Amino acid sequence: MDELMISTAQMNGLMVITVRGELDIIGKPLLCTRIDDALRTGDGPLVIDLSGVSFIDAQGLSALMVSRRHATELNRSLTLAGVSAAVRRLLQLTNLEDSFVMMASPDTVSPPDARDLLARMQ
Repeated sequence: MDELMISTAQMNGLMVITVRGELDIIGKPLLCTRIDDALRTGDGPLVIDLSGVSFIDAQGLSALMVSRRHATELNRSLTLAGVSAAVRRLLQLTNLEDSFVMMASPDTVSPPDARDLLARMQ
């Protein structure tokens, strides 16, 4: 069992929430709280980096969907980055793959690209 670890940082003009470990019913409240805090206190694009997620279940997926809806309500963009094959498969199986904008990695985005990303999301 991989304990869920979440960190938040500014990177290349983006607010990046990095998630590592198992994203399940135990980690859902923590992830939702961290994302809600970032949505309420920051501005600009929010990226959730899932490259370190070793497992995701329906509750983890629910956390992402709730957060996407909350971001939309606050007129903020939310992008998934580093989506592993396991996470992508769950998104495909649930027909939610097109519900999220996805990028390879937040490391590759420069500040002007971040502004372009924000413009595309609106």
